[in-house]
Amino acid sequence: MRRIKNVLNGFLALFIIAAILLVSDLSNRNKQSSRDKNAVFAGVRAVEGRQYRIGLTYFGPELAFDNLARGLWDELRTLGYVRDSNLTVIAQHAGGEMANLQPIHLNMDNQDVDLVLVTSTPGITASIPTVKRHPIVFSFTFTPLEAGAGKSYTDHLPNMTGVGSFPPVEKTMDFIREIIPGVKRIGTLYNSSEINSQLVVKQAREYLKDNNIQLVENTIINSSEVYQAISALCIRNVDAVWITGDNTAMQAFHGIAKVCRENNMPLIMNDTEFVEMGALAAVGISWYDVGKRTASYVARVLNGESPANIPIENYVKEQITINPEIAASLNIKIPEKYLNPADAALKGQSFRFCLAHYVDSPNSEDAEHGIRDELKKSGLIEGRDFTLKVFNAQGDISTLNSITEAISAEKWDLVFVTSTPSTQAIARKVTNSPIVFTMVGDPIKAGLGKSFTDHQSNITGVSTMSDFKGMVSLVKESMPGIQIIGTIYTPGEVNSVAYKEALEKAAEQGGLKLIAVPANSATEVVDAARSIANRKIQAFTQISDNLTASSGSSIMKVAYDNRIPYFAFIGKQVKDGAVAAIASDYYYAGVDAVMLAKQVLSGVPVKDIPFMNVSKSVVDVNREAARYFGITIPDKYQKNK
Repeated sequence: MRRIKNVLNGFLALFIIAAILLVSDLSNRNKQSSRDKNAVFAGVRAVEGRQYRIGLTYFGPELAFDNLARGLWDELRTLGYVRDSNLTVIAQHAGGEMANLQPIHLNMDNQDVDLVLVTSTPGITASIPTVKRHPIVFSFTFTPLEAGAGKSYTDHLPNMTGVGSFPPVEKTMDFIREIIPGVKRIGTLYNSSEINSQLVVKQAREYLKDNNIQLVENTIINSSEVYQAISALCIRNVDAVWITGDNTAMQAFHGIAKVCRENNMPLIMNDTEFVEMGALAAVGISWYDVGKRTASYVARVLNGESPANIPIENYVKEQITINPEIAASLNIKIPEKYLNPADAALKGQSFRFCLAHYVDSPNSEDAEHGIRDELKKSGLIEGRDFTLKVFNAQGDISTLNSITEAISAEKWDLVFVTSTPSTQAIARKVTNSPIVFTMVGDPIKAGLGKSFTDHQSNITGVSTMSDFKGMVSLVKESMPGIQIIGTIYTPGEVNSVAYKEALEKAAEQGGLKLIAVPANSATEVVDAARSIANRKIQAFTQISDNLTASSGSSIMKVAYDNRIPYFAFIGKQVKDGAVAAIASDYYYAGVDAVMLAKQVLSGVPVKDIPFMNVSKSVVDVNREAARYFGITIPDKYQKNK
């Protein structure tokens, strides 16, 4: 009996231990489940304290790729990945030559990166046998499967995923038939070695054949053959030229546009970016939006998710873009439905707009001109379709508060605001009208939102954060051996402090010392400039805030009196004597603000419209000033970027 009792006690002990282990394991599983949920969230957002590295490859410089990259970096920034902060990008391109694609991918695979971001269809093909040590995310491609990425969007190579964007070929052909009635022959040229171009042209050929239209084709091998090929095409009795997103052709687009212009030949594209560069129209893909779409793929892989588990996606945001001037020169009547439906919907309204400035400055003047010009370009006539009441605080906070009260007391269809102080004041007080800001360096530090997508419900706008790393590179390349730079900042302006800190960080990363002196009024600016000059700086690299922008001539005088080169973040200061400027284009900051405003006026909820970075920046050089200071500016800075 004692033996049986002992056995029972043993079983009871085992049962109790098992129960304890089970409960413990259940607790662990619950904790693991919680961790997994957090991991899913962390798989998109940047992990605090972690540094990331991307290897980027591309076929060659071109506008469509630039727009894709801009969308990608903008969206990654909203997810917490900030270039030159917690995100390092190593970029290399093939110079527009197919033969260079495999070597650059082989080289990229030897880099210390978290992933390789491959763009273009030939780029995907070249990366498959060469990139073995890193995961691959691709974008900027029509046909990733045909490039070798996989059998289907879910059955693909385990180390590769990304976003494809096949163009709207049939819609393009229908558009050509509509704007050129009776069209019989459409010409095209493409690189016969690019599988993406082969497939797009094949689809067009078959569709046109069904509609009794002939596709006249010229093939090329490299970009040097493009000019001769397009010249031959234009004399083959074609009614229009259509160019799809062939990488080789895009490298020589200016030649294509020139020949078509000389032959009065309508040129239709599938890349909307080229309309402003000489094409009549484009029925195509918004590469900026494709870049934004690609960001989540990049983010997930950066944080360790296997590409094998992420399906490939085909993403196209179709849009039709027209060049009205070229249409008029070719005597082509464009149907009203294609002339920006959003603009057409706004005509005939009677909008009440206001515009609030903090201070008169070259930046605010440029932004206002951009706003007015883009409203006019959209077909809105002041006095007929809208009124625009302009307020200016002249740099006085009490006046700004009075302006804010006046604006909040009325109902506006839209409130435009320039500068950080004005935007902060109006954002706090004006809740009954939609607000679109511009000329704000860091809208997050200004308190306008938690991120570019998570922001105050009635406000959106344009960030004009300066290119501080670019400035440090410019100064170092122009003044070899330079060690100390200087700037003046305004402690009372959030944007000014953010700019100063960003320049300080860029200077430190570039091996330079920044001396920054505060100033709170126009009279203090001159004293601050003299103070910096006396501290042996070798160049002024003057940030752009409201106070120093309006006092730029005073700082520049001190610079010239002490023979210290002055580098600017305001383009207009180059004409006033700055050696060079790397500047956000504040005119385009105004244009961009209207583009956002049109979304608001068309009924898109403001909370759903992300903040955006200004669409254009410029580099400008004053050669006479450079000679005066004995500086040689490298050739690569001698034109706008």
